[in-house]
Amino acid sequence: MYYTDTHIHLQDYNPADIKNIVTNAQKNNIRAFVNVSAHPDDWDAVLELADAYPQIIPALGVHPWYIDEAPVNWQQRLEQQLRNNPAVCLGECGIDRLKNTDTAKQLTILHRHIELAQTYSRPLIIHAVKADEILRPVLPLLPEKTVFHSFTGSAEWGLELQKHGFYLGFNFSILRKKNYDKMLQRLNPHLFLLETDGPYQSGQKEIPSLPQNLPELAAKLATACGLSVAEFAEIICRNWHFFKGE
Repeated sequence: MYYTDTHIHLQDYNPADIKNIVTNAQKNNIRAFVNVSAHPDDWDAVLELADAYPQIIPALGVHPWYIDEAPVNWQQRLEQQLRNNPAVCLGECGIDRLKNTDTAKQLTILHRHIELAQTYSRPLIIHAVKADEILRPVLPLLPEKTVFHSFTGSAEWGLELQKHGFYLGFNFSILRKKNYDKMLQRLNPHLFLLETDGPYQSGQKEIPSLPQNLPELAAKLATACGLSVAEFAEIICRNWHFFKGE
């Protein structure tokens, strides 16, 4: 029984702590990490960590918070990395109407990520906040291997995404959603992935989220879904392999 942290920002921790974070996670049966960028300025750090640790899978993209800061050649740089490195995933990217009201520009940037994901057959990591209606027309364009990270939306939205075959990524933030257990019971766990979004979204002020705590999250979600931990862990492990195309 093992897990993959499918969304973490290792480059945002104290560099001196990264080795211990990876080691402690492995001691708790976390075997792999999808290390996600938010801005072209951190792409190099993400790639360097992937070179240093074979358990780390890099993901490169432009987060909707930072689209105004992205250099004009970001797409060319990203495509070059995809050509050079078959392990690179795309993201995170998406729509966030809470932080950025320029939805037209966000959609333009998102469409460019989608085109690259389709062209190079790479998984796509979507950040979506208050964006259901804007994203609905985009859903048919998304690649099969798409995950909606840090999902805390409605059961209806989750079911709609799952009907397209998309995955829902859950971290500790889901536990703060009212009646999250009832929502999870309506969804298909065979399209769930686990993540920390570390060092963010621990739910505890000034305490970073750590991948070593994923088994604790898995246990809570298993109970909510009416499954044993072993059953839930097996499903999550299988989901990851399907998502990665292994």
